[in-house]
Amino acid sequence: MTGREGERGQAVLRAVGLRKTFRDTLVFENFHLEVSGGGLVALVGPNGAGKSTLLECLAGAMPLDAGSITIVGEVSDPSSASHWRSVYGVLDDFTWLPDLTVADHMMLMSPERDADAVHRALESFGVAGIRDRMPESLSSGQRQRAALATVHVRPWHVLLLDEPENHLDSEGFETLVRELEQAAEPRRCIVLSSHSSVLVERLGCPVITMAAPG
Repeated sequence: MTGREGERGQAVLRAVGLRKTFRDTLVFENFHLEVSGGGLVALVGPNGAGKSTLLECLAGAMPLDAGSITIVGEVSDPSSASHWRSVYGVLDDFTWLPDLTVADHMMLMSPERDADAVHRALESFGVAGIRDRMPESLSSGQRQRAALATVHVRPWHVLLLDEPENHLDSEGFETLVRELEQAAEPRRCIVLSSHSSVLVERLGCPVITMAAPG
């Protein structure tokens, strides 16, 4: 499976023979994924199909039982610091530290500690006004927009998004579509999971359907 339009360049992400189990439960086996530069792929399927688990494994947040991952032509160990520098996930368990403002969090992710870049990132998702607020003071929609805004300040080759449409109103949804369409570049790609057929249709991207373990 290649990225959107499938012809933009070499594979940025290649995953081969991935396998994950929880005790005696098989989540996925012999799973293959290839996404070209500038590409975007959507994972769809019912709850329990393993979409979030796959994203966590790709991010290095959960160990695989088998398989290999290649990033921009180099074999990448998901437990290594170099992998974490190349792969960024806005996943279901996105963590906000209670004693840091939104801007503080984003400054930690920005190699240049660029306050202007943080402001522009929040502005792109329509939440520039929350930069000095604590995460617990925000609505779920504001937290989701702020989490998505971090993709503009944190370097990555592979971006992983777990149901990014969650908690977004119609305006936030339109912003998400626009930002995703613009985010991928020749040495970048995006893999997302979604329960929104509207989002997948709007993005016009290839789809991988994952089934719940039998």
